[in-house]
Amino acid sequence: MLKKISLLVGMAISTNVMAKGGVSPYLPLNQVPELEHQVQRLLAVSKNTHIMSKPYKAHDIYRVLQTVRHTYPELYQTLSYQLSPYVQSDAGAFAKLTIAAGTKNKTLPNQRGQTTKTNLIVEGGAYANFGRHFGVSVAGIANEDEILPTQSFVYLGYKYAQLDIGYREHWYSPFEDSAMLLSTQAKTTPSITISNVEPITSFNIRYDMFISQMTEQSGILESTKQRDVARQFKSGKPYLFGLHTSFAATNNLTIGLSRLMQFGGGPRSVTLKDFAEGFFTPGNKDNITTSDADEVDANYELGDQLGSITFEYNNSLYSLPFEIYGEVALEDTLGGGSRNNAYSLGLFFPYVTQNHSIRFEHSNWQGGWYKNDLYLDGNRNSGNVIGHWGGDEHNYTDYTPAKSMSVNWHWQLTSIETLNTTIRTLENKRDGYKTGYEVQTAYTRKLSKPIMGAQSWGAELYQGKDVYGETFARLAVFANF
Repeated sequence: MLKKISLLVGMAISTNVMAKGGVSPYLPLNQVPELEHQVQRLLAVSKNTHIMSKPYKAHDIYRVLQTVRHTYPELYQTLSYQLSPYVQSDAGAFAKLTIAAGTKNKTLPNQRGQTTKTNLIVEGGAYANFGRHFGVSVAGIANEDEILPTQSFVYLGYKYAQLDIGYREHWYSPFEDSAMLLSTQAKTTPSITISNVEPITSFNIRYDMFISQMTEQSGILESTKQRDVARQFKSGKPYLFGLHTSFAATNNLTIGLSRLMQFGGGPRSVTLKDFAEGFFTPGNKDNITTSDADEVDANYELGDQLGSITFEYNNSLYSLPFEIYGEVALEDTLGGGSRNNAYSLGLFFPYVTQNHSIRFEHSNWQGGWYKNDLYLDGNRNSGNVIGHWGGDEHNYTDYTPAKSMSVNWHWQLTSIETLNTTIRTLENKRDGYKTGYEVQTAYTRKLSKPIMGAQSWGAELYQGKDVYGETFARLAVFANF
């Protein structure tokens, strides 16, 4: 009966809502694992529809879903039901309560700076569309220490240019367990973002561009890089500019390009000309040496830049669908020596069997990643790196080269039970560190009848040894409403 209802809901939504061609709310990011897993499956088996920036727009994902209606009917029915709250005119989309106890104060991967010592977490989100061209989204996380807005903003525009103003998250990578440039490892910053809801032309061009202000840094260079002159730092809030675009080179292959520019703040003034020079000639504007600084003003250097080139390719081998994806990330310019590069590769099997999915991801980055001489805190927001979770797993000022590996296994135990397990390893390549490893496994069970509004419940165990050789553990129970 549930499948029939979801099919009818999907047909109604596709004819009434999707045809509007207006703005769209977003799906949760690293907050609703079961929904997000099904979306990952969808993007891995559909053609010409890779999306490399997140959070996903609900209407965009629903449009992709129509392409697998006949080839993956069960996936279509499941996602039609799960997506229905997000593509209605207004809805309370999700709510979750977590109670946890943990040892050691270790940062949780991709959870906005929360740690194993965070004991009570309330998450939720809702939105309202007022016509085709305007809407409001309210979503966030409240714990015993603070309130973290995640997707709280107003949005307006139309299908090729949606403007988001407020706390809107950004994830620039095809990878699921980490992102070298920008992820949810740190707190969300207030931003102004413009992006498209529907892909442009037959090449499925998508873009996302934003400007935001980061939290206060402990020190931003005022002067100088000149020889034999003491450096002077003042506190301030840098700006962060991001640009991502992707296009479908073939039905199976998508190419993505991303840029981040951290600049200004505190004592550093930036003009539009400075910004343009830094954007188009990053090597000249952001790689000023001590000898160069003797010839130019101390404020000449714009700030810090990160960029990446990504690809995503999907196909089937003997009826086994797979997705392979990769990323080359760089600071300022591509090269060796003192320049910093990072390389990542991923492989996803969405249907090893109907009930099993497996994902492998590997990243390797050089020394100095997330470090910058102008900013004492580097590429951090509220003390956490803005990208890969491994960037927080070292001494604060020691930007060691490192490599990480993660394996995720999603197992549909029964029609109402799932087990989702991720194993991670991290190796910092400088002396004084040990190889860190961790296991994070979550069991979820749907309830036959809601209990006090809860639709499902579950438990999660997170444990391992960090790069200092110290053990940690966290046990959590949660309910989804």
